[in-house]
Amino acid sequence: MDPHQEMVSRWQALKSELDQVKLLAVSKYTPDEMVQVLIDAGETEFGESRPQSLRDRAEKWPQCNWHMIGPLQKNKAKYIGRHAAMWHSCDDIATAEAVARSVEGRVLPVLIQVNIAGNPNQRGVAPDKVAAFAHDLSQIEGLKLAGLMGMGPQGEGVRDAFRQLRSLRDNLFGGSFGELCMGMSNDYRIAVEEGATIVRLGSMLFGSR
Repeated sequence: MDPHQEMVSRWQALKSELDQVKLLAVSKYTPDEMVQVLIDAGETEFGESRPQSLRDRAEKWPQCNWHMIGPLQKNKAKYIGRHAAMWHSCDDIATAEAVARSVEGRVLPVLIQVNIAGNPNQRGVAPDKVAAFAHDLSQIEGLKLAGLMGMGPQGEGVRDAFRQLRSLRDNLFGGSFGELCMGMSNDYRIAVEEGATIVRLGSMLFGSR
């Protein structure tokens, strides 16, 4: 089987396994050729970590939804405000305000990135600051708080971290109405068991790069 067909087969198996959970194909290091193969197979949801790449691919494939999943600097905010279908990595109000200034004629769904790994080197709002951050974010016109995102720790404690994120989401939204984006190639099955509504898969889908 050629590599492209193998990728499509993996994608089909994952879509079947995930059922109602949204698969976000993390295409950030993937060449356009492979992205096109997956689009031809029927995928429409992709994650990019670099603002210019998101802009370029959103312009090339406007029929797809391009999610911003990486850290964002204010000077690149315009690309997200104009082109992203969803912003997953919001953890700074000033940057959120910069993004909102470039949102025209629509409302951009936003996920708050929460530091559930307890890692000081990892981006994200501290769990005990999420409610206050959500309040400030909800005051920004052009943005809509859609849910929470978090990355599990390396090694032990993944399930507990995902449970904490789900609890934060439930308390913030009064139930399971908000999106819960957690789980990547190495831990997505645990995330699904703990209530993820979106998982982000890169290497498992496209192969190691």
